Amino acid sequence: MLALPKPSVPPSPAPLQTAVDVVPTLIGVAAATVGVAFLAYGARGSLDAVRVLRAAPTDPRSLREGDSRVRLSGRAETVPERASKRSPSADSSGRDSPEDDDATLPAPFSDEACLCCAYDVSEYRSQGKGRSWVTVDSGEAGVPFRVATGGSAVRVDPAAAEFVFGVDEEYELDAGERPPERIRRFTDAFEEVEETDTGYEFGPLTIGDDPRRRYRQRLLRPGDEVTVIGDAESFPDAPVGEVRSAIATGSPFVVGDASARQVARRLVGRSAVPVVLGIVSFVVAALALSPLVGGVVR
Repeated sequence: MLALPKPSVPPSPAPLQTAVDVVPTLIGVAAATVGVAFLAYGARGSLDAVRVLRAAPTDPRSLREGDSRVRLSGRAETVPERASKRSPSADSSGRDSPEDDDATLPAPFSDEACLCCAYDVSEYRSQGKGRSWVTVDSGEAGVPFRVATGGSAVRVDPAAAEFVFGVDEEYELDAGERPPERIRRFTDAFEEVEETDTGYEFGPLTIGDDPRRRYRQRLLRPGDEVTVIGDAESFPDAPVGEVRSAIATGSPFVVGDASARQVARRLVGRSAVPVVLGIVSFVVAALALSPLVGGVVR
């Protein structure tokens, strides 16, 4: 009896991935998501820098309601306390908001009078194999002020603005070092930064908690140079000496304590770190997802 050859059975395709590959796949997807967020944030800062440079200097007397991305440069001035005229941030009852009653704010760490302020508190913490500064608290605040230039002034309400200020003062304290009285008043008021961590440093080694803490503040004072980029809105109740337009919004809405060129450079500098972190995240995502991509291609 003639034996017939057995029909050949094509080999079954190998599975693309095993259950073990789920973990690197999730890591890759998460890294890619984080990368997109970092790059989007960095790109926004760079785009705002370009918009700041492209905004043409504007004569305050030519401002009209609806003018967008106007650029004002001049001297920052206080708004008279308890002004009788309504400000752009007045509430629906027609009364000035509480902030408008105060011409200035006390600086967080020095108590000097300012119009806008930003602060951050950082600790020198262990991060993996090294150490770096990690922000533990930050904040900013501002009151309405005027930009005076060319014999005219424009009211600015900085509540929604992005502050781009240089570092005004910086205090760095080791564990056991008694902070100045003005720093103690600040830490007593905020539970998150109530006390400096205790610990000891021996060269590159830290015994106990991370001992170092840094306090930084950025200020816009009356009389400082100021650059504002934003959109103009109607301000019909402007007091004598101010034009009937104000700046309270914008895309971007930026308040800086330097020239427009310097403000743009700072915005680019802020975006550099997020862009680098975004690129690193995409590299991690590519490495984690490469086995899956290779299996699909084959």
